Amino acid sequence: MKLTLKRMAAVLMATTMVLGSVGCASKDTTEKAPESTKEASAEKQAGALAEKITLNVWHQWANDTNELRKIYDAAAAKYMEAHPNVTLNTQTLDSEAYKTKIGTEFSGKAAGIDVFYYWGAGKAKKLVDADKLLPLDEYITDEVRAKVRPGTTQAFEFDGKTYSLPMFSWYMTLFCNQELFDKAGAKLPTTYDELLQAVEKLSKLDGVTPLIGGAKDGWNAGFIYEALALREVGAENINKMLKGEANFDDPGYAEAAKKLVELNKAGAFGKNPLETPHPDADAAFVGGTAAMRLMGSWFANQVYADKASVVQDKVVALNIPMIDGKGSATDYAGGFIESFYVNKNTQYAEEAAKFAIYINEEMGKGAHETGTGFTGWTTPVDESNLNPLFVQISKLVNEGQNSVLAWDTALEPNAASIHLEQVQSLFTSSGDPEKVIEAHKEAINK
Repeated sequence: MKLTLKRMAAVLMATTMVLGSVGCASKDTTEKAPESTKEASAEKQAGALAEKITLNVWHQWANDTNELRKIYDAAAAKYMEAHPNVTLNTQTLDSEAYKTKIGTEFSGKAAGIDVFYYWGAGKAKKLVDADKLLPLDEYITDEVRAKVRPGTTQAFEFDGKTYSLPMFSWYMTLFCNQELFDKAGAKLPTTYDELLQAVEKLSKLDGVTPLIGGAKDGWNAGFIYEALALREVGAENINKMLKGEANFDDPGYAEAAKKLVELNKAGAFGKNPLETPHPDADAAFVGGTAAMRLMGSWFANQVYADKASVVQDKVVALNIPMIDGKGSATDYAGGFIESFYVNKNTQYAEEAAKFAIYINEEMGKGAHETGTGFTGWTTPVDESNLNPLFVQISKLVNEGQNSVLAWDTALEPNAASIHLEQVQSLFTSSGDPEKVIEAHKEAINK
């Protein structure tokens, strides 16, 4: 019996020592784990125990080859992995169909939408005024706010409330095919006069459109007029007009319309500019049959990513040409306008808000790393894979100071629609600048 008791005591002592050593080893391992790993693990465990929910998310990147679609899909998958209780049910439509469908849904409660992609400024204001959007202020922590770049949230703030946060910005750029300029003996334009001279020379090249417009899509037509107006009127005055603080009465607006007509008569946009939609205009430039394309900075990525592109390393990125004696070279068209918002009628306000904040940051980071846009966040980004054209544009961005958003996103919907329709009429042989300006005054002035 004594022998048995001694043996039992020995076994107990050995067991205690083993358990103690295991406990110490476990403690050491935990202490050495990175804080981010511990937090992510804790969040994932908490998520697994939380209520299972589905967030219906809508966006307009319907094409599987779209770079932004790829960024979104990767970020959404990562979010669901970190939040096992959340399922993201993502719905997509092409741009124009998307705008129509969103408008229809939000004429009611948009019950099938929790989080959705949309534009800021005038477009978002209409939804804010209709009490359709959820303010995110109570969900934006000090940590989150510290990561948002200064000056990037104006398009998402109304009456002292923040309805979303930025993703990425764009920068209106004049893309020029240096090879075609050389063939035509034309100079890369830094002024309007040089632009007109280049158009005259480039129009003599067989099968080449000097400045492909894509004017069948109203916003493409708008870009060209708005670029000219920016140089005639200036960013400060245009922004006052877009905000309703000034009338549409600066003589520079009429001058911009006359210059667009002048370019059209010179053959800048080809024989039938209103027959060319946006995708075809992009294809013409990357295919080497258009010498210039005035487009957002995101187009730089297509120049390199499009399999049909023959212009890689032949493109020079320029600012909008100046008009002698007018405007400031530091004014530019672009800025932060796209974002994800939360439907005020969502059943899951907190969860939807957290995802909206997350996806905006991830989209900003991903867009920057792929050369699609410039992030609105201070989150570190990997710039090692940026294409040379995007790097060119980055240098232009650093020189910019005062920005103007695309008018159709800043104006209220009715005025925006009239603006684009009227500008498109300037691309016809009968374009009348005076009628266009009068129509703008009726739509915009209050």
